[in-house]
Amino acid sequence: MTRWALSVILGLSLATATLAADPGQEQIAQEAIQRYNAGVEALARRDLDSALYQFRQAVRLNPDLVEAQHNLGITLLELRQPGQAAAVFARVLERQPDHLEARLGLGLAYRAQGDAERAVAELSQVLPKKADDAQLQFALGDLYRQLRKPALAATHLAEAARLAPSDSGIQFQLGLVYADSGDLDRALAAFRRTVELRPDDADAYYNLGVVVGEKIQALVSEKVAAYRKAAELRPAQADTHYHLGVAYIQKAQLSRVEEKRLLLQLALEQFRLFRQSAPEDPKAATAAHNIEALEPQVK
Repeated sequence: MTRWALSVILGLSLATATLAADPGQEQIAQEAIQRYNAGVEALARRDLDSALYQFRQAVRLNPDLVEAQHNLGITLLELRQPGQAAAVFARVLERQPDHLEARLGLGLAYRAQGDAERAVAELSQVLPKKADDAQLQFALGDLYRQLRKPALAATHLAEAARLAPSDSGIQFQLGLVYADSGDLDRALAAFRRTVELRPDDADAYYNLGVVVGEKIQALVSEKVAAYRKAAELRPAQADTHYHLGVAYIQKAQLSRVEEKRLLLQLALEQFRLFRQSAPEDPKAATAAHNIEALEPQVK
């Protein structure tokens, strides 16, 4: 998964600090700006502990400095403290309800806490103004998958994949959600794209194998159903019985142990019908061999 970077509000000028004619208050406000700017510099060089300290000092000196609150929330998220980050972003939104980045930060903080419902509620408010943000679409898709809403998950993940076609993490999650919903063809396409982008990913190859197996099983089940219907409609057609017997064997090979004996018994019956109907057919010898092999297995 691609790492998501919230927009950091950059340095402020000292002019921003002028809040009142009181020199003492103005000095405090200017110090808050200096602390804030030091936090931005620390964040830029990935010194998260220093950034956290400076932003907290800025907020202590000037609780109304929304920029410091916002960047403090980002720093807390980076430090994997989503509970504290959520509280900070919520304070920003109390002061500025239309602060889009804080709304995004709050949604991401809820997501990091595992609160999928509240995360969706916040991120959905951001989506209309950031519909072309692949990572926002990805986050919503991932959250809807957690909430067991595969149709919504697939919609957002497919849009994320469209916006970022070379992001292997998005392709992988798209494959998972298609597999969840039983859309095996699309799951195959997504996992194949994942291994193209990430040829050393064992998980991607494993899931590709699982879906290929499920696809084969679905095709074999369809094959059995087709031959059964053909046999019902034209029972005198010997060739249908032979191919239905083969299909039952193939299905038995892909089925659970408790289902295999029944499927092999059905295959045996079909090969016997075939030999009775077409004893001179070139496939009769193969049918006889299959009967001999199956009889001990179904006793």
